[in-house]
Amino acid sequence: MTVRELTRFAIGGLWRQKVRTTLTLVGVTVGTCAMAFSLALGLGMRAFIENEFKGRDDFWRIHVHIDEPPADPKDAPPEKVAVRGVVSDARKERLREALLDRYVASRQRKPPIPLTQDKLAAIAALPDVSEVRTYRSADGRVTTAGSPKPAVEFTVSGPLTDLQSRLIAGRLPSPNTKEIVVTELVLYDLDRGDDADLEGSLGLPVRLEVGGVRNAPPLALARALTGHQPSDELTAGQLAVLEKLVTALPGKLASFDLSETERAELKRLLDVKRDPAEERQLASGATASDEYRICGVVRILNREERKKAGPFSSWEMIRANVFLPPSTGADLFGRLPWAKDGTVYVADVRVRPGGDLQGTAAAIDGMGYRTVSAAKWFASAKREVTLIAMGLNLFALIALFVAAIGITNTLVTSVVERTKEIGILRAIGATRGQVLGMFLAEGAFIGLLGSVLGLALARGLAVPADAWVQDIMKTQMEEEKLLSSTIFVFPVWLWLASVGFAVLLTTAAAYYPARRAAHIHPIEALRYG
Repeated sequence: MTVRELTRFAIGGLWRQKVRTTLTLVGVTVGTCAMAFSLALGLGMRAFIENEFKGRDDFWRIHVHIDEPPADPKDAPPEKVAVRGVVSDARKERLREALLDRYVASRQRKPPIPLTQDKLAAIAALPDVSEVRTYRSADGRVTTAGSPKPAVEFTVSGPLTDLQSRLIAGRLPSPNTKEIVVTELVLYDLDRGDDADLEGSLGLPVRLEVGGVRNAPPLALARALTGHQPSDELTAGQLAVLEKLVTALPGKLASFDLSETERAELKRLLDVKRDPAEERQLASGATASDEYRICGVVRILNREERKKAGPFSSWEMIRANVFLPPSTGADLFGRLPWAKDGTVYVADVRVRPGGDLQGTAAAIDGMGYRTVSAAKWFASAKREVTLIAMGLNLFALIALFVAAIGITNTLVTSVVERTKEIGILRAIGATRGQVLGMFLAEGAFIGLLGSVLGLALARGLAVPADAWVQDIMKTQMEEEKLLSSTIFVFPVWLWLASVGFAVLLTTAAAYYPARRAAHIHPIEALRYG
């Protein structure tokens, strides 16, 4: 018998069992649809994660931080941690730890090791690093003629390009000029809160003082006298009086109505020896000031905008109200004892898009710094998506195996019903191999047709499913724009693999009934029925 004749017999056998064949075909179609749908969804979700993470500028940023080292208990004087009385060893250890904690809490912690210029240069020299941004920041006080009170605002110096979208008047500062940008809150604090004052304040001369403004001795004295922090309420005249009082006070102590014992106690208080950490804290009260002109006004961020800014946005740009360009800020901050060497404690590292983000972060970690980047979140998201996709694929495979069992059942029943037909085929010359091939062809045909229909169904279902999922994603992402156009991906290999796997599975399912049919003896088959 020819291949054509055997094929005709195979198709004819399926055709005569229309209901059974249709139900089996539906099973293969549903199984293939489930498999193709889950594979396309898994591929699409991984592509979605790639696009949404790597397509945003924040993904290619690494925040480099320095942790403050814990205070060393060995620095505590023995008398501060000595446990008095007769106590058990366990209780003695607990008390000693408590005393150590109390001592450490009462002392200034050791300052962190800063990012020096050499370290910053080493980070900038890493292969995929395109830029290293650093900011200097401190409390600041802005004063201007005609305003009774200064504006006490957090001041930042560094790259200001991120402010461009927030400008509501004027422009960003030009390099190497004594120009600054302020928020609308600064103008409001300077009694220039009208809308007309936004443009009218451009070019306004102001004096900016940075440094230990909030911890400066005049304000410390004001807190002691009033019992609260009045820095936002003090007028320029009051500040001048407090500064004069702080300067003159040490020389006037002898004129106070104090007893000799009280004078001795006060002298001991003023002459106390400070450890290096306390000396650095005292030095941080130093200030530096200069004259500038306002060249731009930016809007302040509301709570929702600050919340949406994300963990990799520059917190300095979010929190500050006075902004100086790098060169101008370097000159002002360079006059402060604790900032004149140009060291910083945080750096914003920009990695070239498409570069090795994880490798760059690991290299910076190897320098002894702590890094925060989206690399770990990205890897975690991909891992979760992969696990979800594997679970979906497992259920799809189960559906296909159920369909394969249906094929086996269909063909076994077909062999029983067509026993006499098989005997005739064997009697007219069909070999066992040809009979085997005929039934295998029936299984392969069901797999081929079912897989094609299943793929078409999966592709059709992906359209409304894609629209539904994207609507949900847009709702969750609020105003942030999706970068991906679909969450289902149907590459060519998916089509070919789905058809090939379905045909292979259904053909394997047909092997047992095909083998049973091939081993039927012709004479016994002719007697059947």
